[in-house]
Amino acid sequence: MKVAAVVRDLMLYSRIESAAASAHADLVRVDEPRSVPPDVELVFVDWSARETSWSEPLRALRDAGVRVVLFGPHVDLDAHAAARDAGLGPMMARSKLITQLPQLL
Repeated sequence: MKVAAVVRDLMLYSRIESAAASAHADLVRVDEPRSVPPDVELVFVDWSARETSWSEPLRALRDAGVRVVLFGPHVDLDAHAAARDAGLGPMMARSKLITQLPQLL
């Protein structure tokens, strides 16, 4: 499986990287959704670091059949609402993402 991570936090990325290696998934880190390679099947997105330009390319990826998993702090109600408003929600809590990585991969 080819996976991309739009994650700027390197500590968090290392946890995703470790889980991806355990799942024998190929992982690439990108700085923004427009840089996601075309053959990716799954994209993890740190929605708390989002920029306004991210919604459209993420919807295009999702519409092309790519699984898009948004995550961020569970207490960031603005981020949850922004994900829903962008048609990309729900957003997963960061702690839940970490515990669910093996199943997601």
